[in-house]
Amino acid sequence: MIIDCHTHAYPSELVTNPRDWAKEQRESHWADLVAPVDRPSIQGWSDLDSMLVSMDLACVDQAVLLGWYWEHESSCRWHNEAMAKWMQAAPERLIGFAAIYPNENVIDQLETAKDLGFRGAGELHLGVQDFDTAKSHWRAMARWCVENEWPINCHATEAAGHDHPGSVPTPLQDFVSLTEAEPDLKLILAHWGGGLAFFEQNPKLRKSLENVYYDCAASPLLYDMDIFRNMVELVGIDKLLFGSDYPLRVFPQLEKSPEMLRYIRTIREESGLNVTELDCLFGANFARIMSLERS
Repeated sequence: MIIDCHTHAYPSELVTNPRDWAKEQRESHWADLVAPVDRPSIQGWSDLDSMLVSMDLACVDQAVLLGWYWEHESSCRWHNEAMAKWMQAAPERLIGFAAIYPNENVIDQLETAKDLGFRGAGELHLGVQDFDTAKSHWRAMARWCVENEWPINCHATEAAGHDHPGSVPTPLQDFVSLTEAEPDLKLILAHWGGGLAFFEQNPKLRKSLENVYYDCAASPLLYDMDIFRNMVELVGIDKLLFGSDYPLRVFPQLEKSPEMLRYIRTIREESGLNVTELDCLFGANFARIMSLERS
C-alpha cells in the first residue's frame, strides 16, 4: 500500500491566474512561490480526475491533500471548502489536512475543518504565519490537535541552501519549542525537516523530537538520492514518510505535466532502501501515525 502524505489541491479560480488571485486576496507569498516573475514556474496544476489518474498510474492507494500556508484566515477557510469537495468525491482515496491560520479564531477553524471531514492540520509555515511560542493561538491549536489525535504538517525550508522566489527561512528552534510545549503532538516536517534531523544526534533533543516525522516532498529539487539512506542513519526508517508534493514538477527538466510515478520509481531504484524500509516509507509509517487500516 502506498500513501502519499504530501499533495495539494488548488481550486480552479486560483489556477486560472495565480498572480491576479493572489493580489486580490493579499496572498503575496503564494504568488512569489508559484508564479515568479523572473523565471519559469515549476508549479503544476491538477483537477480531481487527473490526480486520481496519476495516483492509479503510480499505484498510490491514498493521498493526503494538504492545505496551503495562507496568510489570511479567509483564504484557509475557502481552500478547505474546496478540498472538502474533492474528499467527498473520492473518500476512499483522499485524506484531508486543513489549511489553518492560527489566530484568535483557531479553535473554530479546527472544529469547522473537522466537521468537513479533515483529519489533520497543515501545511503550516512558522515563518509566514506569524509563529511565536508565546502566542496562545499556536499553543491552543497544538493542544486541540493532541486531544483530537490530529498530526500537524509544517513546511520546513533547508537551513542552508539556494535561495528561490518566496523562500522564507525556518528557524529550527521553533520546532523544538513547539514539541517541548506539546510533547504528544505528532509533527510532520516537510522537505526532510530543513536539517533538523541532524540535531536528533543530541540526546537531549532526541527526546524532545520523539514524535517528529520527516517527509521527502520535493526532495529531487533539493538533494541527491543519498538523502534517503542518510536520513535512515540519522533518525531511523520509522520516522520517514513518503510525500511527492504533487502537483509540483519535482523533475522539471523531465516532466511536462505533474506526475507521481517518476519519483516513486526513482526512490525504488536509487534510494538504497531495502524492501522492508520501502514498505515503511511508502505507507506503513503514515498508516501507523493515523491509525489507518492497511491492505
